Amino acid sequence: MNNPPRLTTKTLLLSLLLSVTFAARAIAADSLSVSGDPKGTGFKLVVERRAADLCIDTGDFKVVHIAVDCLSGDIERVTGTNPRVKTDTKGLSEQAVLIGTVGKSALIDGLIKKGKLDAKSINGKWEAFVIATVADPLPGVKTSLVIAGSDRRGTAFGVFSLSQAIGVSPWVWWADVAPAHRDALIVGSEIFMSQPAVKYRGIFINDEDWGLQPWAAKTFEPEVGNIGPKTYARIFELLLRLRANTIWPAMHECTKPFHLVPGNAAVADDYSIVLGSSHAEPMLRNNTGEWTDAKERYNYLINRDGVLAYWEERVKQRTSGESLFTIGMRGIHDSPIVGPKTQPERIATLEKIFADQRELLAKYLGNGDPKRVGQIFCPYKEVLEDYLAGLKVPEDVPIVYPDDNFGYVRRFATDAERKRSGGLGVYYHASYLGAPLAWLWIDTLPPAVAWSEMMRAYEQGARNVWIVNVGDIKNTERSAEFFLDLAWHADRTDPGAPDRFMRETAARDFGKDHAADVAGILSRLQAINFARKTEHLQWNLPTTPYKPTGLNETEIDQRLKACADLLRDSQALAEKLPSDNRDAYFEFVGYPVATTAAANERYFRNELARADVVRGRSPDANRAAASEAESQIAKLTAHYNNEVAGGKWRNVVTVNGVSPKVWKKFQPDTATPPEPTADNVCPPAPPAPEALPRPTGAHAGDFVERDNVVSIDAGHFAGRKDLPSGAGWRSIPGLGRTGSAVTVLPSTAAISPDVAPSLDYHFHIATNGRAKLQVRLLPTHPLVTGQGLRLAAAIDDGLPIPLAVTAGFDPKSSGWSERVLANAIETSVELPKPLTPGWHTLRLVAVDAGVVIDKIVLDLGGLGPSYDGPPETVIR
Repeated sequence: MNNPPRLTTKTLLLSLLLSVTFAARAIAADSLSVSGDPKGTGFKLVVERRAADLCIDTGDFKVVHIAVDCLSGDIERVTGTNPRVKTDTKGLSEQAVLIGTVGKSALIDGLIKKGKLDAKSINGKWEAFVIATVADPLPGVKTSLVIAGSDRRGTAFGVFSLSQAIGVSPWVWWADVAPAHRDALIVGSEIFMSQPAVKYRGIFINDEDWGLQPWAAKTFEPEVGNIGPKTYARIFELLLRLRANTIWPAMHECTKPFHLVPGNAAVADDYSIVLGSSHAEPMLRNNTGEWTDAKERYNYLINRDGVLAYWEERVKQRTSGESLFTIGMRGIHDSPIVGPKTQPERIATLEKIFADQRELLAKYLGNGDPKRVGQIFCPYKEVLEDYLAGLKVPEDVPIVYPDDNFGYVRRFATDAERKRSGGLGVYYHASYLGAPLAWLWIDTLPPAVAWSEMMRAYEQGARNVWIVNVGDIKNTERSAEFFLDLAWHADRTDPGAPDRFMRETAARDFGKDHAADVAGILSRLQAINFARKTEHLQWNLPTTPYKPTGLNETEIDQRLKACADLLRDSQALAEKLPSDNRDAYFEFVGYPVATTAAANERYFRNELARADVVRGRSPDANRAAASEAESQIAKLTAHYNNEVAGGKWRNVVTVNGVSPKVWKKFQPDTATPPEPTADNVCPPAPPAPEALPRPTGAHAGDFVERDNVVSIDAGHFAGRKDLPSGAGWRSIPGLGRTGSAVTVLPSTAAISPDVAPSLDYHFHIATNGRAKLQVRLLPTHPLVTGQGLRLAAAIDDGLPIPLAVTAGFDPKSSGWSERVLANAIETSVELPKPLTPGWHTLRLVAVDAGVVIDKIVLDLGGLGPSYDGPPETVIR
């Protein structure tokens, strides 16, 4: 067996082997150390059923008082001991927690003045806090734990950081996560300081019709009969626990508009939550419920005075609290603007609207200056086309770019945009109702995808506003937390953050003994849904003719086995958990796993039954299995709604995430498929592959040909060359179907034809002849609009061969729907020279950053001479 050839320096397009450095900090690394050992050193928060007092200045902000009350309750949850909350210093315990906001708390300012507390690290910073142990801070107090914030939310975030450190999950109420009991709480003596990387971090409650709204209206807040202040108080507490500060409230027709429900705006102000509104709701107006004139009158060209008066009313109401006004205009409900007929007319109209809206803001809230009022502009859907065509947005207004509704950011900033005084942001989706198929049911956004996309956006300048569409919260808990945690840490993270997040949150919520198992199950669930989401199993689009699955019978069996094995392991783990952890486990893990398994059984057993008919087998067993899966989905959902947490979540979950009676064009097709024939059923099982020995010794990590195909997982490279700066290809654990997709980090790397990072792969073939190189990418969007996704590849000492995906990035373009449903896109090229049997080296060369490579396939005839299938029919 020959050794792989060495590549000569003449063909190198790269330089020294260096590594990108990141300050790796995730949840556990960015939290206080708290011990349960009563004899440990540090601040004694609780010892021998005695809790340190919590002291706060009576004049501090209301949100700080709310946070302290929550902390008191959290300490009792963990230890059974409820600390006193005091607003004066008389009679404080010898160990006391002193909490306050710099400049607002006489208690904290007094410590600073006496030199007991150094607050220089947070002075003047946005939402920063410091936690430190101070000796002899006050008469009668020997030791204090001081939590000081640079502003009101900074203080609240510091308080909730202590809550997490003692073992209380942010989901303690929203997902019934019971903290582990501890007899003692000893806080480490190190000084701890933190602040956010992104200024405005928040959620958009959307598509609440089949979850949050009926739950609030019928179960949690029937006295209001809608999403009211009691529900929003719980939501705002959750946001503070997740260190978020912004809300785009629920806005569908089934929900009474946020500002029309007495108490909603006031509770937002109490919790210091910044009120915004979606891309379709300018000036904090909920058009579906608040515009009472005829819909065609919501037209700036024919009814300017009426529309202006409508906006003016809301601006005049927002004299208290914080707001982030969306400027611009679209139709009544997430539809194009009414009135202008051409793009030039739309652009001219929008620019006039900007000026008039900002005049209102300046008049009522900005003391004559609109720059003093928080604003954003979100070029969503067709508005992005207008922006790219020359629409001028005021310099001080952040431009908040959207993703493509499936987790891939649609546009990244230019050099000029990065210099804008208003900065940039991203509106992202962890849930979506729309084309080509909705995904509202369970949490299927891989943290690795969110990390890859949002870090690329952050590196390219999107640092002012991050908003994530979380559906109705209950179906996107993990994605919401990871997104918001990343928004806090984006300036100090690394590619291992998604994997650590899964393990560390599992340990927090279910205990260290079960953390690896929980994280493993969620990772396996994530991998299954990356290849095809639970809601995206069908191969034809809604309202289009039936199309059988692209998987062959063997691949279907493999997928169903993976689902069944996952379900078995999840159920076994649930049985091992303490009883008070099982509700949370069902919500976070058990229900998503079981419904994914059942949904796959329901769809693929029907596909196999059709194949049975054509191939002369009895379809009865597969039909029965599909029917049983349908019943199982109903039982699981009924259990969630009626039994979990004693019925607390009644009406919160709907099968498929949306009623089958509405939005049919965005849901799986329920039409009866045509009679099965040889041409409209899944492919048969392929012949069993020839059993070839795997390489050993020096070639143990290399790849060998099987059935005229060499299949290479991109993350399993044999060698790597980086740029002199240390930038280069990096594998992101959990990304892609292979779970180890690669991309160039950071995305700001300066790549040129002469100096480019590369990866090497060693492979062995037995076939002599020409080959086709196929590369499967994630369906990301180019860093430079219009440039495409470009890369190059070389075999042995050959010159790099260019590959590229140059079209199909617009959601209206051909093939885009298949890309996002498959989470994949392919580019290929015929190799110019035949390959000879033996060992070879494939070199992957970067041309553009932002390209994410998941799988590489060398086809020597194994896929057929006319192969031109979608990405999912390459090696899965």
